[in-house]
Amino acid sequence: MPKLLWVSPLSVHDTASSSATQMRNMLLSLKARDVDIVGLSALNFVNEKGTSMFSDLDEKLKSQENSFNLNDNNITFIYVRTKSRNLGDMVSQEQRNFYAKFCSIINAFRPDVVMGSGADMLSMVCFDETKRRGIPTAYVLLDGTPRRFNFPNIDVVISDSRAIANLYAQQYHINVVVTGSFLPITSPLLAAKAAEQKAAEEAANKDAETTDKDQKGAEQKGNKSDKSKTPKRNRITMINPALDKGVAIFTRLAQMAAKETKGYKFTVYETYEGQFKQQIEQVHQKNSDKKAFTNADLNKIEVLGPQVANTELLETTKLLVVPSLSFEGIVNIAREAIACGIPVLATNQMGLAESIGEAGVLVEMPSYCIADNRIAPEPEDMSNCLKGLQLALSEDFAERCANVTKRYDVNLSANRLAMILKPLFDQRAGNNPQLLRNGSLI
Repeated sequence: MPKLLWVSPLSVHDTASSSATQMRNMLLSLKARDVDIVGLSALNFVNEKGTSMFSDLDEKLKSQENSFNLNDNNITFIYVRTKSRNLGDMVSQEQRNFYAKFCSIINAFRPDVVMGSGADMLSMVCFDETKRRGIPTAYVLLDGTPRRFNFPNIDVVISDSRAIANLYAQQYHINVVVTGSFLPITSPLLAAKAAEQKAAEEAANKDAETTDKDQKGAEQKGNKSDKSKTPKRNRITMINPALDKGVAIFTRLAQMAAKETKGYKFTVYETYEGQFKQQIEQVHQKNSDKKAFTNADLNKIEVLGPQVANTELLETTKLLVVPSLSFEGIVNIAREAIACGIPVLATNQMGLAESIGEAGVLVEMPSYCIADNRIAPEPEDMSNCLKGLQLALSEDFAERCANVTKRYDVNLSANRLAMILKPLFDQRAGNNPQLLRNGSLI
């Protein structure tokens, strides 16, 4: 059985980090494919909310031991104790404890591959020690990695996104192998639909015992009830109305297209209260400090916040608009919308194109808006966006959304990951007699 050691001072059980979720799912997929895995980590999180998986964390930290074990689906994770939950506050002694534990795991576990993520010095020292002992290495590259990082001591760099791979290839001449995303689509709307389908199947089985007449009446009644419950999809929605996400583009679109899209509401969904107003106040006209939009323009846009359930928002959305002006990798909100049968109107960026495929419309943005996201597009530069809006609202994207959703299968990504790592496992580095050399820094 091949052996893999995962190493990162950032927790893969950080529930506030989508990157951590992807990395944990990677490990679970390898475990399901008969890879023996040990993980080494520390109690560092994106923010305090990410610790929710550690329900008994305070009890674990009462111990005087330098580390404790966490069993996750038969994967043993060894956590090094830290006083802070922030990687930048990890003190020297804690880093030495982490490195010492890393070396002792190599001696006892004898991994065939060491895999991890992190551009911090502690991770680099661990990868350096790994290569010194002749063990192949793999690095998981997600959005948060510094672009100029040149991956010393790494045999294969893995990413979820072709957009990220292309960025590193073009700008830094570094080859990155793409697996696809390990983030499953977990929309509340999809869960609700699955529950409704299950209930319908149970009702159908029960109705099978009735007469044909009664069954027909029940189906007609059920169809009538379902129709009355189905909300009208009348929203053109933007989620996270921030400057770099293209709030100026969306607001101009709403200003110009309101008359042509009667019956639809342009809606922004804030990630925090007051976000839309705060961000749009910074937007100004091209070559001027004058504000780009009047209160009358802003009043055309419906503002919703986190108090509105995602299910309600998606059920009433006809089109999701993602006019991002910054680099994007995999865009999960676009994937979630498509899985719910909602097409996407987005900027023609590689990551968005990768996430959307044929289940939407991609348009070019004015170059001056990309250079400075505080500049509102001029009306004469919105023709592509307006045509894209008309196309997205007029065509039926249901079948295309369904076809794209099939490609979001995490199992496909897991199979690619297993194929990528197989040549490294085949080297059987765990049998290397040089493996048992002591760490160079302890």
